[in-house]
Amino acid sequence: MELKDEQALDQAMDRFAALMRRIDARQSRIEARVALLYQLLFGAVIVLVASLSFLTIILSRQIPDATAAVTGLNEHFAQVADNMDRIEHSMQVIDTGMQSLPTVIAHVDSMHGGVAFMSQDVTQIAQAIAIIDDSVGTMSTNLTDMRHSFRLMEDTVGRMGQDVNQLSQPMRMFNWMNPFR
Repeated sequence: MELKDEQALDQAMDRFAALMRRIDARQSRIEARVALLYQLLFGAVIVLVASLSFLTIILSRQIPDATAAVTGLNEHFAQVADNMDRIEHSMQVIDTGMQSLPTVIAHVDSMHGGVAFMSQDVTQIAQAIAIIDDSVGTMSTNLTDMRHSFRLMEDTVGRMGQDVNQLSQPMRMFNWMNPFR
């Protein structure tokens, strides 16, 4: 082999060696980047798992409080409905009592005819009774209106209680996840 060929071969070998070093350097950089990406990915997965665990723990601790609040709300609505029933019953008793009042007034009016010598006092009493009669009639009408209003309120409270039960359904599905029950 000649000197020129040997020099050309040495130069080709040097270029090949330089090319191999660049390829090795590039390969090393790629491996370092991939290793860094793996580390970042692993760290992100750890943060994600820790966040989900933390959120699950927070949620499982707050679910009983939310369930207790909804249960308390249901109990209060039940008490309101019971009170409304008692009020309606009382209103019926008052209404029944008010129905006998015209009979009493009629008896007082009949007494008026039998006591002619007390006509002036009886006239004043009759006027007072007429005023009372008008007031009782107005009061009876108002009591009837009030009884109807209470019935409507009771229906509304009953529907609100049903709505609260329905709204609390999604919260009840988390009860099985609570590790502190």
